[in-house]
This record gives sequence, structure tokens and C-alpha cells, in this order.
Amino acid sequence: MVDVDELANTRVGQILNGKWRLDTLLGIGGMAAVYAATHRNGRLVAVKILHPHLADIAAIRERFQREGYAANRVRHPGAVVVLDDDVSSEGSPFLVMELLIGETLDERARRKGGTLDSRDVLSVIDKTLDVLTAAHDNGIIHRDLKPENIF
Repeated sequence: MVDVDELANTRVGQILNGKWRLDTLLGIGGMAAVYAATHRNGRLVAVKILHPHLADIAAIRERFQREGYAANRVRHPGAVVVLDDDVSSEGSPFLVMELLIGETLDERARRKGGTLDSRDVLSVIDKTLDVLTAAHDNGIIHRDLKPENIF
């Protein structure tokens, strides 16, 4: 089996499908690697590529693509927009999303010594619940809500 960390790092600098230059590895999760990327027209985006060993499993591949389409059904300014989807030359599906600039809730807490003050926590909870309400109103349940996924 391919080492996903090694593969993710070797992709940096590559051109995906002739149009997306993978500039920086932003993170590696259990299902995919995420990159900051630049389209050949100069647009900055995030590209999330399903790990190759999972791309061979039809149910996982389909779920990955469904989650991308579901994100666009939320229609809330606090939800990430998926701009495009495709399959890499190696056969891994990928999603092209808006690139968020800033930090995750987890990064913010670590930057502030491991905890956030109550005003910050209440503000984040209020905004997160607003996005979740929009998602639920559209029949979408977020299955991976954690500080690393709140931006």
C-alpha cells in the first residue's frame, strides 16, 4: 500500500489535470489530502484529493463526491462552496473548493495557549449552529464536526 503522507507530499508542485497547480499541502485526513492550488487562470482554491487506496472502493468514491455536492446545497456564507469535481490521472476523485484564509478553531485554541475565552466560544458556537441549521434545513447532516473542521 502507498504511504499517503509520502504521496501527498510528492504531489506538491504537480499540475492536476492540466489546470490546477498543487502549491502547498494543507493537511492530510483519513480520506483525503487537501492542497492550496492555483488554476492556470490564477484563481486560488483548495483541492481535496481522495486517497488512491480509497478511490478503488466504489462506495467510498461515491460518498466523497456526494459530500461535495451536499456542501453546495447548504447555501450559507459560513459553508464552503465546491467549485468543481473531477478525477485525477491516477484515478482519484477530487473536489475543487474555495480556499479559506485564516485558521481553524483548533489552531486558534492552540495559538491562545489551549483554551478560548467564553466570548470566543459563544461566538463560534452561535455561527456554527447557524450553518448547521442551514445544513439540516436542506437534509444534510455533518458527520465530522470537530475543531479542526471549523474555520
